[in-house]
Amino acid sequence: MKISRVIKRIPSWLLVLIITSVGAIFRFIDISKSSIWHDEGFSIMLSSRSPYDIWVGSARDVHPPLYYTLLHVWTSIFGSSVVAIRGLSAIAGIAIIPVGYLVIKRISGKRAALLGALLLALAPFLVRYSQEARMYGLLGLEMAVALYSVVRISETPNKKWPYLVYVLSVTAGLYTHYFAALAVISFWFYFIVLESPKKWKLNKTIFLSIKWWVANIFALVLLLPWIPNMISQIRRGQGLGWLPKSTIHTFNDTFWQFITFTDARQVWIIFYWLIPIAFLVATAYLIIKDKSEQKYITLLASFSLIPILFALIISTQKPIFHERYFAFAATGIFMLIAIFIDRISSKNIWLFSTLSLIIITTELVGIRNVYGQSNHQMEKVMSHINNYPVQGTPIVAGELYVYFDGSFYSHSTQSLELYTGQGRPNGYGESGLIYDKNVYLDSYNLVQPGTKLWLLGKTGSHTYYDKVPSSWTLIDEYTSGYIEARLYQVN
Repeated sequence: MKISRVIKRIPSWLLVLIITSVGAIFRFIDISKSSIWHDEGFSIMLSSRSPYDIWVGSARDVHPPLYYTLLHVWTSIFGSSVVAIRGLSAIAGIAIIPVGYLVIKRISGKRAALLGALLLALAPFLVRYSQEARMYGLLGLEMAVALYSVVRISETPNKKWPYLVYVLSVTAGLYTHYFAALAVISFWFYFIVLESPKKWKLNKTIFLSIKWWVANIFALVLLLPWIPNMISQIRRGQGLGWLPKSTIHTFNDTFWQFITFTDARQVWIIFYWLIPIAFLVATAYLIIKDKSEQKYITLLASFSLIPILFALIISTQKPIFHERYFAFAATGIFMLIAIFIDRISSKNIWLFSTLSLIIITTELVGIRNVYGQSNHQMEKVMSHINNYPVQGTPIVAGELYVYFDGSFYSHSTQSLELYTGQGRPNGYGESGLIYDKNVYLDSYNLVQPGTKLWLLGKTGSHTYYDKVPSSWTLIDEYTSGYIEARLYQVN
């Protein structure tokens, strides 16, 4: 085909740059459409503190401190607009594309690598979490770099620089999100499975080599300052109570989220089961057909599936699983899809083009779903409050879920208060940022008569609305999306 000949003449670096630019466009389009939401508001409030206070605040939460520290530095340089705040995740998500290209190229050549880079650029799940001020995009980049370092270690075990890259990326990952440890487990699994007992006797294995052990021990040593805080967080088990136990449907739901970012139960039941199973069969096919010495398909499959399956098994008893925690594994899944398409159509450009077009079209539908679901409207509600003729009116968040993002958009000279009629938070998890602050309103009876008060919450029936004294007069109400603000005259 003439098109394929033209593409072959274009330098690889230019093609990767073009694909990466496409990924950048999709990550920055509508990046500020949805308002900052609860989790992002928490990120912003914590990252606005000093590095020491970020460390202390993270210790009272459920996550390590690296993302918040980097966001602190990032916003001090680029400002605190929504685009700037989310830009850190966007840049990390964009950087995954060329790293993914490098990984696939070493495994399966240029054509598969270019397709893989394009699939990563258009992956709706990765686009979504490149547009959120949370740590998942950063973790995806760190683990992609760690994956590349493992490929290079397996390829050239005597070189030192891949071990250094491994140490830095794994350590950064563990300081970003604890599930980076599941990726590390997948790397160990790969080397143990890859290297036969015969190599063990000859002491020619990587997983028994001094360099590999030193690299992993050094990463652990770098994590030691944080380990006491990590143990305390695990013991508390704070912040996981909202997660459901995994079921027979959870993997399918997750896979469909990765490729279409939609509720999989809405598709035909045969496709709901067939597509994830087809992916697993395709992965098994690649593993069986892989005759290379390094068995990189085994590495990629381990990286993509072991963390997910490990968490799913645990979550049948103790829920710890949520799709967004495994955005890094999604990168591996898209790499496997690209390699599979390339290998089964190695001699048929039409089959390659058709399969690629099907996947790309599916991803574009998923991106449309991402943009369509960007509908949090806290900014509009707070704008109504901020522009109300009577300025300086106290604002009370009915629940913690609307407190952090409401605080971000509030222009009031007074800080938001948090209604705690059901009891104050315990000072850990999300409330770790305000446990020692004078922001609590424990009872509506404490509000001075004759004043006005905004009550900020979610639409629908909630306790904080039901407990409003009957003597109060509702004088204004504004709703956008699922966020609602009510202005009361306190009598």
